[in-house]
Amino acid sequence: MPPHNLTEQAQQLHALAREFEALHARVRDVSYTPGTDALRQISPLLLKAQDLTATIVVRLGALDGSAYANVAGSRASLECLASVVVASSLAGNDLASALSANPYEGAPFPGYPADDEAVRIARHAEAIPHMTGHLADAAHQLDLCTTGCHYVATGITRDLAAAREQAEPVQRTTGPALTDAQYDEPGQQPPAEPRSAAAPTATAVAAPKSPAVQRARR
Repeated sequence: MPPHNLTEQAQQLHALAREFEALHARVRDVSYTPGTDALRQISPLLLKAQDLTATIVVRLGALDGSAYANVAGSRASLECLASVVVASSLAGNDLASALSANPYEGAPFPGYPADDEAVRIARHAEAIPHMTGHLADAAHQLDLCTTGCHYVATGITRDLAAAREQAEPVQRTTGPALTDAQYDEPGQQPPAEPRSAAAPTATAVAAPKSPAVQRARR
């Protein structure tokens, strides 16, 4: 896969992170009344989570089958994206659990009395904490998905930049050699050759004359 396609993959992951972030906000702020209203409010959230899970699986397969898999550091990104698949799936499971904990208003089996208002209120009161917990767990998983997608997208860009730097040859910048004319210019004289150290000058010292020679001269 050419580098520009990998750059597009990174952009798609950033966009997918924003979708996870938007779904996280919807799950966190959802308002419902237990029963039919809860089913209507939570079902679209579950369907969106499942849609995002399918999309992230496709992104994982595309990245794993691209040239990026041969880039140093790509394994960590692929493993992180696989963990996003898990988190997205868990978010969908939590939303489904919230629907399962929802107290539905269907009629009982024949021969059993219908719930009166007191029983209905008690069922709702019992279900709400369970539903709230499942929705909070779903929101947490979606937040992890957002972080994971941004992390992988940034990792792709970083790893590609590092690979390009390693592939570029190192160019040494040296100045051109001076010509003879430049040597003749003021301030551009070639360095003088080092002179050999001068031998120390020997000082002649007259040897003292012997006493016999001195007497002969007298």
